[in-house]
Order: sequence, then C-alpha cells, then structure tokens
Amino acid sequence: PARSAEEIDRSVAVLPFANLSQAAENEYFSDGITDDLITHLSKIKDLRVISRTSVMRFKERPVGVQEIGDELGVARILEGSVRRAGNRVRVNAQLIDVRTDDHLWAETYDRDLEDIFAIQLDVATRIVGSLQAHLSTEEETGLSTQPTADMEAYDLFLKGRFHWNRRSEADLFQSVEYLKRAVERDSDYALALAALADSYVTLGFYGALPPGEVMPLARTAAERALALDDSAAAALVSRGSVSAFYDWDWAAAESDYRTAIETNPGYALAHHWYATNLLLPLGRFDEGRIRLDRARELDPLSPAIQVSFGVLAYFEGSYGDAIEHQQRLLAADPEFGMGHFVLGSCYEQVGEHAKAVGAFQKAVDLSGGSVETVAALGRSLALFGQTVEARELLERLLDRSRDSYVSPTRLAQLRLGLGEPDEALELLEEAAAIRAADLVWIRVSPVWEPLRAEERFRSLSERVLGGKGAPRAEDGLPGGVGQ
Repeated sequence: PARSAEEIDRSVAVLPFANLSQAAENEYFSDGITDDLITHLSKIKDLRVISRTSVMRFKERPVGVQEIGDELGVARILEGSVRRAGNRVRVNAQLIDVRTDDHLWAETYDRDLEDIFAIQLDVATRIVGSLQAHLSTEEETGLSTQPTADMEAYDLFLKGRFHWNRRSEADLFQSVEYLKRAVERDSDYALALAALADSYVTLGFYGALPPGEVMPLARTAAERALALDDSAAAALVSRGSVSAFYDWDWAAAESDYRTAIETNPGYALAHHWYATNLLLPLGRFDEGRIRLDRARELDPLSPAIQVSFGVLAYFEGSYGDAIEHQQRLLAADPEFGMGHFVLGSCYEQVGEHAKAVGAFQKAVDLSGGSVETVAALGRSLALFGQTVEARELLERLLDRSRDSYVSPTRLAQLRLGLGEPDEALELLEEAAAIRAADLVWIRVSPVWEPLRAEERFRSLSERVLGGKGAPRAEDGLPGGVGQ
C-alpha cells in the first residue's frame, strides 16, 4: 500500500555503525549498537523503522544516502561509527535528510562503557525529536529503562545476538552459549532471556536438536523473560512459536503473536513468524499475505521475508508465480540456499524434474548438506526415476540419524517419493510422537498429496492442526492489530 507523505517523513533507517576499533573482533559490538538503536526505535508506534536484515545489506556496499533512501523507502538515515578501547567508547552519530543530504544533527559521545545505554537513549530521543514523532509515556519509560547493570552480561548478550543473526547451525549453538552466560551473570536480564528463547526456537526450526530437548528450553527462557517484562515482543513471538510448532496449541500461539504485534507493531519478525509459523500452516493464506506485506515494509531487503512470498505461492498452487518470484530473488542473491530450495519444490510440482534436481543440489551445497535439502533432493531423484541415487541419500540420512537428530518427516518425504506410502505414514506417526517441527506443513504442502485420502493421514493432520475449524483471529483473540 502507498504510504502518506507524513509516514515517509517519520521513517528512518539506522545504517550499520562502522567499527573503528583497533580490534576487528569488536565488530559484534558495533553491530550490537546498531541493533540496539533499531530495537529502541522500532517500539515507537509513530515511527517506521527499517529492520536489521535490510540495513545490514549496506554494510559492505558503498552506496549514497539517496539511493539507500529510495531502496528502503525512508526519509531519514542515521549513520555513525563506534571506537572501543578498553573501558572507553567513542560513538559518532549523525541524522541525514535523504532528499536534501542535509545533516539534521550530529553528535560525538566520548564516554565510559557504562554510559553506553545513556548514549543510545540520547541518540534515540534526538531522532524522535527530529522526526517530530509522538512518544507515549509508556514508550518514554521503555526507552529510558536500562536493560542490565552488568556490562559483562551486556557484552555476552551482544555476542550472542551477533551469532544468532548469522543463522548457521554452529553459530546458533555459539549464540546459546553466550546468552546462557549473560543470564548466569544477570538472571533478571529480560532481553538476554528473550534472545536465548529465540536461539533455542531457531535450533528447533532448523532440526538441529530433537524437539523434546530444545522446545521446552525455549519456552522456559521466554516465560522467564515475560515474568520480568510481560510486554517483551521477542519473548512473546518465541513462546508463540513453541505453542505452534511443539504444543500444536494454535489459539495460544495466535494470542502471543497478536499481542507481540500490538505491543511492538514495528517488530518485523513478529509479522513474519505469525505468517509463516501459523497462518500459512493453517491455510489462512490471505491473512498470511497481509502479514508478509507488513513484514516486507519493515524489512524490504530481507531474503527470508522475500522467500516467504514464494513459499506462499507454492502452497497456493501458483507454481508459475512462485518460480518467477524465486528467480528474481536469486538474481539478486544467488547464494541464498532457501531460494533454490523453494525453486526446486516448484519445479517438481510442474514436472520439471531435471530443473528440480539442479535446484535442490544447489540448496544442498549452500546449506552444507542440511537434512531438509538432502531429503528433498532424494525425493526428486526418486520421482525422476533415479531410485538408486535416491536410496543412497536415504541410507545417508539413516546413518546420520544414528548420531544426530533427523526428523522422521523428512525420511517420510523421501520414502513417499520412492513409492512407499505405508512406510511414509509410519514415519509421519513417529514424527507426531516426538512432535517434529516440520510436521505443521502437512496440510498445505503438495508433497503429501498421495496420502490425503488415507484415514491415518487425515487423523494425523487433525491431531497436529485441529479440525477444519482451526482457531481464527476473530475467535475472542486480541484485535485492533495494525496491519
């Protein structure tokens, strides 16, 4: 939807702060300052603040402010630098009007590390003033609340988020270690607890650990964060994801997602995960599109959000649109593995098996051989008649399952491709017994089409996703959410 001139005036992108420290490993610190400012500002309902993923695309790209403003659809840009030496920190920040290239204000802060929160508060307050945004009493209190008094815990928190943002399996485990240490130092650090919940949930999504091991840990961390701050949007989103993917309690999940959006409408991940983790699995595609549109407004260059539009088209059966969409995405970002994965899934549905195999192979290579991509490649090879190669991949996954977690859902997908529906059903029932996260897609994914008439499959689908009358937003859940 077109934005009003006033809304554009109240839009800002915080570009990655340059790390001017002697030590290159202080990169996590400068990234953390960028993140913190984005988080502070995104809670102000009168502002539109671009999310982290989009601004980080400009970290290594020397582009003029006008071009950045056009690409992100913002009127103001904050840029700056951080130099850290021992216990001293020097922060430069300047707010620029994109259209005129005028510096609306600039400031240098030379302080002790303990003053970092006061610096962030001052920068955020000046931006709010410059953009003439309305600040509620609640928002003012939120801005001036110091998240922790323990600077070592803060440092560990920044390192944890830095690794979480990188999203590889190894980084996610590293993220958990840093965040656990942050919470050990300050057990009342709500932001670190919410971040820990995020890291556990993401490990669960990626199938890196068995759901029964990781999802209860995510819920505990989220509950502890919410006990300290019941409006912590990140913790609500994490708890909602556990309710959806692990408890299959769709009403509780929806309540948490919607409350997170009411609390912090500028939090792109809340809109994105509400769409992909609840609305799409339940087949509520129109509502999902509204949420994805909102997520894209807040984070226009995020490949994860972009790919979700392709996933939506795939579930709707609009394979041509989905293929076109993924090709555009991959032209801009050819190394984005999930884009190749979705492209392969669409090619498979239109009978272009050679192209599907090529796309899945690329996804396997880019993901370092994730279970999801290997299983999809195996299925495509089987459908293509290359059963020997497909069985080799099946054996490889079975070998892997002896030492590490392999979702039975993925093995079922491959078995079905090999024309073994009974074995596939058994594996799906095994997946349900351990509450495998990837089971939530069974109603909407065309992969399972050959099993839809089976009574066992129908009863499994109802157990995971509820009957036809699965909970909807209007069924007594919080309304009035900004769309």
